[in-house]
Amino acid sequence: MNSLDIKDVKVLGETPPLQLIASMQETAVDADPSEIQRRFAEDAYVCLPGFFTQDDVSAIREAVFSRLDEAGEITGTPADGIYSGTSQRREKIADLGQFWREISESWALRRVTHSRALHELCDVLLEEASIPQDYLFLRASNFGRKTLLHSDSGFFARMTDKVVTVWISFGDIPLHLGPLFVMEKSHQHPRVKNALAGFDVARDKDKKASWSETPIELAEQLPSRLLTRHMKPGDIVVFGMHLLHGSLDNVDSDQRIRLSCDVRYQAQSKPQDPRYFGPHPGGTTGAGYGELVGAIPLDEEWHIR
Repeated sequence: MNSLDIKDVKVLGETPPLQLIASMQETAVDADPSEIQRRFAEDAYVCLPGFFTQDDVSAIREAVFSRLDEAGEITGTPADGIYSGTSQRREKIADLGQFWREISESWALRRVTHSRALHELCDVLLEEASIPQDYLFLRASNFGRKTLLHSDSGFFARMTDKVVTVWISFGDIPLHLGPLFVMEKSHQHPRVKNALAGFDVARDKDKKASWSETPIELAEQLPSRLLTRHMKPGDIVVFGMHLLHGSLDNVDSDQRIRLSCDVRYQAQSKPQDPRYFGPHPGGTTGAGYGELVGAIPLDEEWHIR
């Protein structure tokens, strides 16, 4: 089944062939835990629409976009998240890492990313007690931005691969605004398994986490499909460490910013990676929140890992 309207969809500037893109399978928030576990075991992801409330999302949008407005990056009502086309972040903010840390540690955001409801869901998916990482990956993606194809194992599986990523939509994200996609069953493909075996992005500096092929090229080669959907405020997608994923391009002509966040939960019984836990987590490279693309002004290019 393929019910996506892809006329405005771009993946690294290309429109994907219809046979290579399809809708994610949705799972009801109140589904039986055994069914959630079954789907996760089979597909390495579950998509749960409306997991968080509109009030939760509105509070986060107000908290984040008000800070970006201070940096001259927002026009109009801050919570609408419309990019101004310019930035004074470097001129107005003395420490960009501290700036992004303050935003990432706001109560409005943490009460969602570290909520009891999300904790209990990850207990189900990991089939044991879970614990969230303290370090968050918050992204404000304006026109032209996209996240390249990669898996999370090279970042977060150093101590254990019993880790899941929770992607959270903080707004209405139609396909042309650049929502998340996952590459269907890619975690099962021998080529993907071989490429990811033992890879650590911080140690293997001669190798990039992002794939050299475009998502369309790799989907044709495996073969596979890009699974995505029109994300609504409060929707979440939880996926495993070895599933390839990325985002569609934000090609919104109205300059709306896609706001989303990744938080990782792991089995509480497994060793914790000190880079992502504690009151002052250093992050993947040890540079703290300053290493994240979120800390980069909206008028500058993102780095590639």
